[in-house]
Amino acid sequence: MGFLQEFGHKLVDQGYEIVPIMKNKKSPMLSGWQDIRSTHDDVDAWLSNGHRDGGVGILCRNTIAVDIDCYDKDKNKKLVMWLEENVGTSPVRYGNFPKCILPYRVESRFKKIRSCEYEDAMSTTHAVEVLADGQQFVAYGMHPTTQKPYRWNASRGGIADHAQNSLPLMTKEKADAFIAYFELLAGEDTNWELARKGVSPIQVDPDDITMLKPKMDVDEEGVKELLASVDPDSHHDEWVKVGMALHHHFDGADTGWIIWDEWSSDSSKHRDGECERRYATFDTKGRVPVTMASVKQMEKAVVSERVVEERLPRMLREWAFVHVEGSARVIREDVGKGNSIVLYKLEDLKKEHMNCRVLSGDEKPKLLNLVDMWLEHPERRTYAAGLSFAPDMEILDRYNLWRGWSFIQAKGDVDPWLDFITTVVADGNQIHANYIISWAAQMVQQPMQKIGVGLVLRGRKGTGKTKFGELLGGLFKAHHKIVSRAEHVTGNFNRHLEDTLLLQADEAYWAGAKASEGALKDLLTNPEITIERKGVDAYTAPNYTRILFTSNEEFVVPASLDERRFAVFDVGIERKQDSKYFSELDRWYNTGGAGALLEYLKTFDLSTTNLRLVPQTDALQDQKLEALDTVDQWLFNCLMSGELRESRVAGNCVMFGSESQKSEVYDIYCSTLKSKYESPIKEVGFWRKLNSYANMFKQGKYARIGENRVRFINIAPLESARFIFDASNGLKVDWAEFDESKAEDVFDDVWESADG
Repeated sequence: MGFLQEFGHKLVDQGYEIVPIMKNKKSPMLSGWQDIRSTHDDVDAWLSNGHRDGGVGILCRNTIAVDIDCYDKDKNKKLVMWLEENVGTSPVRYGNFPKCILPYRVESRFKKIRSCEYEDAMSTTHAVEVLADGQQFVAYGMHPTTQKPYRWNASRGGIADHAQNSLPLMTKEKADAFIAYFELLAGEDTNWELARKGVSPIQVDPDDITMLKPKMDVDEEGVKELLASVDPDSHHDEWVKVGMALHHHFDGADTGWIIWDEWSSDSSKHRDGECERRYATFDTKGRVPVTMASVKQMEKAVVSERVVEERLPRMLREWAFVHVEGSARVIREDVGKGNSIVLYKLEDLKKEHMNCRVLSGDEKPKLLNLVDMWLEHPERRTYAAGLSFAPDMEILDRYNLWRGWSFIQAKGDVDPWLDFITTVVADGNQIHANYIISWAAQMVQQPMQKIGVGLVLRGRKGTGKTKFGELLGGLFKAHHKIVSRAEHVTGNFNRHLEDTLLLQADEAYWAGAKASEGALKDLLTNPEITIERKGVDAYTAPNYTRILFTSNEEFVVPASLDERRFAVFDVGIERKQDSKYFSELDRWYNTGGAGALLEYLKTFDLSTTNLRLVPQTDALQDQKLEALDTVDQWLFNCLMSGELRESRVAGNCVMFGSESQKSEVYDIYCSTLKSKYESPIKEVGFWRKLNSYANMFKQGKYARIGENRVRFINIAPLESARFIFDASNGLKVDWAEFDESKAEDVFDDVWESADG
């Protein structure tokens, strides 16, 4: 599924004005796009006119975007925090990380604002810009540099998940202040030099920025009362924030450091004179200040000892201390979510659990940090050797990410599942059914022995292709992941693959993503995988992941002509939309069938099938044909129609079995690809490719036409050319269904999608 098809209607429903974006570009496809008033009818028209493979842009009319075009991660973080504190929390879109875009709504339109451009010591440029009236930004599409899809911050969701009128309100004044804040950050960096002045430069007094964060309406006693609920033994950064907030609240007066010192005296880390000394160094001029509102967010709730007594045993059961690539991390087993696990930084957990003050009977309640209590407990689980994923095995020195089987295996009736595999998944072909069953059984019996073959099920909606993965993956729920986009399979942040046994790529539309092809095949076959977790250095882990592709698209996976990595099957339509059949299948599964299926797969005779020898199905051949390069694909379409031609235009073609000018054939190829918004290869490469088809194109005579000396070629007859194509590519195309009487229909389909 393309970006426009997936998100176009959703964005219109959410109140955004959109425009189709050129494939792998940032520019709109249409002229006069600034005047578009997009509707659902427009989206349908764009989809039918060949725009489905491009991206989706959002027009900056009532929606604007802050473009942080800066590679400095620390500055980026400060800029995003400034926007959150002064404008509001908005979705964040990343393309070429750490650069990002944040959308906002406006009530009064204004033109774009751009900061000055700065250059660092590595000649990298940094700037920020507010994209406004008359502009657009890509919401969904492929980044032209990274060749990966733009992604939105997972915790906030994509922009399609937010109604336009729910976005935070941005004003021209705040936009100006944001630009000014960036200029202040840039001016503080001695390694940055001014490279170019900004668009519509603005003058904002630094003190105006501090005024964007007003003081809380609270007196001296109120401040002390607020601090009474804040832990003086908290992290050093929080301790400093308290001092800075007091400095801001009392305008640098001594009252601030005296209150800070009094509060700090309850800490075991307190040093006489330290608060007064640090207080004198604080200066918020030109910076966004820390306010008492920030301190209020640090308030800690008071709980009883009984709560601790309840929480600590659960922490001992569900938590484990582990070293990952030299870093201290905490594993937390989330029993409520399929017994999955989450990896935390120790510091983050401490902050999360700093909200327990235990009433101990003293004059002042003693603050107890549950994480520290857990760390010091003798029953705490520790795995100094790190993490491992060893399905269906017991290991002692490492934390095993394997969560176990979801059901207890027991002998029972598996006929409903076997009928489902044979009649539905394999479409009545028993040989194919045996392969599919063997593929599933090998995963269950030998989870740590990869065969390097991905299973591909093509079928219409409602045929049951997705049900296969649900039933099989349900046997080990914690290690069955369902994803819907190609980047979830081959993207950078792949923590989800570390403990995945079955990765189900449901409707993952590959569509010739050559940039990811190598990564996909590596995931299928490589015994190791490099895991990238946020906040943790990359590390190598064993790769036991099997991939199941389920899709209603024609082109699902990039299969090569000698393909051994994909077993591709077309799911039958006999049970399409048969809700009764699938309901009965679910009932069987949930009433003892799952345990019986686990037993069946555990004991299935794997010697009946060579899983490395994938069936040469028609569906696999379709994938091979779809994965052909531009020259082969063009030639195949010509062989289907019976003519070498670029369009339906009469006379603009070359017949098989004829003599033609060599340049005319290349011109037809170029015109064809350009009409489909694709780039043709150079003529030398074109003929090198065609000459690999022995005797299909023979060098002919030279002739003089006017002042030009022209080379002719002799083209083999159609039947001979088709035979040569099959033999060269190892295919067995049923050319009979593509007789010349159907040529017009073939080209009608091809060229309707290319019009426009």
